[in-house]
Amino acid sequence: MPGADPATVSDRSGVVPSHPEWKGISEVLPEPGRAQVWVTFDEQETRLLDLTALLKHERFQALRLRDLFRAVRVTPDGQSICWPAAVRLGHQDLLGPAAEQLGVATLSVLSPNSRYRPLLPYLHYQPQKGYLPPYPAEALVVQRLLQVKPGELRDSVEALHAPADIALARLSDLGAFMSQLFSPDPLYALLRRPWHYGTQQCPDQVLLHTMLGCLMRGRPDLIERPCMVIATGGGP
Repeated sequence: MPGADPATVSDRSGVVPSHPEWKGISEVLPEPGRAQVWVTFDEQETRLLDLTALLKHERFQALRLRDLFRAVRVTPDGQSICWPAAVRLGHQDLLGPAAEQLGVATLSVLSPNSRYRPLLPYLHYQPQKGYLPPYPAEALVVQRLLQVKPGELRDSVEALHAPADIALARLSDLGAFMSQLFSPDPLYALLRRPWHYGTQQCPDQVLLHTMLGCLMRGRPDLIERPCMVIATGGGP
């Protein structure tokens, strides 16, 4: 939640503590399709950070390249995140006054076990709860939820720049979400029909013309966003 006090933000795992002096950055994951990163501090708190404004600075313009942005890593000393283009952001650049000056915006604060899972709050708090697989999600369960073949699931997991268990959790959430939003029976066909949202958002990427294509090329966000709009009554 933008501007929220981290001491008051909670999820199903409990209240996220306000941060003392951080000891280090334990993980960074790029959010598919956006100039955003999920940064975990000391394995205690994860922040979804928006770097869109940061990319306007000449020093960071190289990060506009998709493949380069996705190559973000934690430095060996755990004090910064960095990219191959010799670009680095430390604690002071990610949190506090320096972050505001650079244009780094905190979009949400959550516990690490909820990281990289944008659909999880909806699945937890919807009025009529459906099936939500336990974590860590099993590949076979995710395969059945999404109605995909083993090779298609493997490619979908590998296309995400995240550890396999984290990628499976996100895809598991999407499968559970879609099973509730649509009837499970035609889901196999639905994933393979033309998906105009993908082609409209990424006209230069012709392989994103179906939901399955979006999954297999690491863009579940192109399914999550419009389906969330439908689920919340915002229209297609």
